[in-house]
Amino acid sequence: MCYLDAQRTFTKQNRMRRFVLLFAIVVLSFQFTSAQSKLGLKFSPAISSNRTSLIDSLYDVEPYNNTFKFSIGLIYDHELTETYYLSTGLIFVPKYVGFQVSEEMDQPSANYDKSNIEEYRLNYLQIPVSLKLFTNEIQPDMRIYFQVGMAPEIRVFSEPVEEDYDLITEYKNIDATILGGAGVEYRAGINTTLFAGFTYQRGLSNVVKVESFGFQEELFIRNTVVSFDLGIKF
Repeated sequence: MCYLDAQRTFTKQNRMRRFVLLFAIVVLSFQFTSAQSKLGLKFSPAISSNRTSLIDSLYDVEPYNNTFKFSIGLIYDHELTETYYLSTGLIFVPKYVGFQVSEEMDQPSANYDKSNIEEYRLNYLQIPVSLKLFTNEIQPDMRIYFQVGMAPEIRVFSEPVEEDYDLITEYKNIDATILGGAGVEYRAGINTTLFAGFTYQRGLSNVVKVESFGFQEELFIRNTVVSFDLGIKF
């Protein structure tokens, strides 16, 4: 068992190294081909929640709670035209899964004697790929931007909030989200740009790989994140 755990850890570490190396190569290649490209840091306080779906005649599963999280990472904007930019990055994104299992009102034969609420923590490495559209200056050195795209994600960690939460025994390694947002950029200097905005991320994939409860149909859980983004670009 220890050997298997060590092997899984080694595999995840290798996957993360390849992930980071690929991103670094892409960023460096863009950096050398365009003087207008900008690399920066982004810090995002966020609200993380989830959506559930289950078809079962005995039980019902509903989302439970939402939590405050912080994501942080590198961003890279590559100029296509004066007002269109291709934006990507490498972001560490913590997420939350919480749900409540209840018996259907018309099914007294259901028997769920454990805690009916379970919560889990998930951490992802995300590579967003989006298009940023900028307006003309609304004030000197200040522009509004709109952003739309998607973001593949690799799960790097997951755990239950409490040890006895074991309804979900394994989560999928890959997820994907669509994202949209808007914000304001301010050029504070020749090579320095500050920005602030909001981003909405809606998970597309079911994050559950294995559940131990044995529902009649597949349990679907998808993540949702709403963040307030703050950052600086150079």
